Amino acid sequence: MPNPILIQLLTILCATILLAVAITLLSFYKRLFTRVRNIWLRRNLAVLSVAIVFMAALLSLQSPEMITQAGKGMWGLVLKMLGQSVIIVFFVFNSVWLITRIGVVKRMSFIKHHAVIVFSIVVSAVIIYSVIYIADHGMDFKNLHSTLVFAYFNSVATGLIYTAVNYVELERKRKLNEKELEVTRLMALKTKAELDALHSKVNPHFLYNALNSIADLSITDGKKARRMTVALADLFRYSINYSHNNFSTVNDEVAMTDVYLQIEKIRFEDQLTYTVYQEEEASYFLVPRFVLQPLVENAVKHGLKVTGKMTEIILEVKKTETGLIINITDNGPMFPEELNPGYGVKSVYDKLDLLFPGMYEIHFRNSPVKQVSIHIHKLMKNEPAV
Repeated sequence: MPNPILIQLLTILCATILLAVAITLLSFYKRLFTRVRNIWLRRNLAVLSVAIVFMAALLSLQSPEMITQAGKGMWGLVLKMLGQSVIIVFFVFNSVWLITRIGVVKRMSFIKHHAVIVFSIVVSAVIIYSVIYIADHGMDFKNLHSTLVFAYFNSVATGLIYTAVNYVELERKRKLNEKELEVTRLMALKTKAELDALHSKVNPHFLYNALNSIADLSITDGKKARRMTVALADLFRYSINYSHNNFSTVNDEVAMTDVYLQIEKIRFEDQLTYTVYQEEEASYFLVPRFVLQPLVENAVKHGLKVTGKMTEIILEVKKTETGLIINITDNGPMFPEELNPGYGVKSVYDKLDLLFPGMYEIHFRNSPVKQVSIHIHKLMKNEPAV
């Protein structure tokens, strides 16, 4: 005679495996029977398949004594229970299916939508279990209460499992969509930043004016013309960016901004004065290429060229406990209350968005002095340039 404990252990193991298979099928039941074109038929076949596996798991938990007592009628009892399960699942699923097709239910939030689904499962389950019980036992309602309790808890469990599976799937899709959107956004910003860099490296108006100044100085002051030509060549060499790096050290970026200011100083002589202060400690941290020149160019353009007065520009770069601070101060006209960034300033935003996303701040102040401040919170030093 087989060992009853061994039989029970094997029964529990079998039930556990079947239950795991059923939950696995439920997690991707929408992808079952994909060859069936009719969506209603496909969903019904999928749900019935899951239900049959669930039922098989429950039946496997029936004690050996009950199966022994059933004797020759065991298979008839099993088939009857499976048949009833098919009817229950078919009725409940299609009742819920019809309810979820209602426009108002479709437009509900995830929580409300699934609350309606769970409620619909419970109500339809109670109805069909009651009908099957009456068909089985007639008007004998002795055990109806236990049947309805079983129907209630079974339907609630089914609804909660369905909700949990859908929530996991929704979260997976949301995270996947976020990653795809982030990749798309970064690619778009990278392309835009590269285009901005190409167009904003040397302003064509600045180049035109610089060349005209060199032409004039070549007649009146050859030394100045030579200095301006060398400075312009240095600026072009930096702008060509043979290594295709988006980053540059503070030292190099400040040096090239100084070269730009030298050119403008040669052009405007006493109408422009500038000071560059750079902390040695900040020299080798990385910043986007051409992040300073557009801001300094704005100060020259809106200061000297607009007012015609002496323009004073102060460029300061320092390292603090919270990152890099870059200040560009000038005595030109105040910033408007509603600042509308031009092409140069917008290119600065784009580069910082791409290379330091969420790790920078830009402030435009009129008091106590007119100043543009860039605060980069992420310190990058001695890293391979991107």
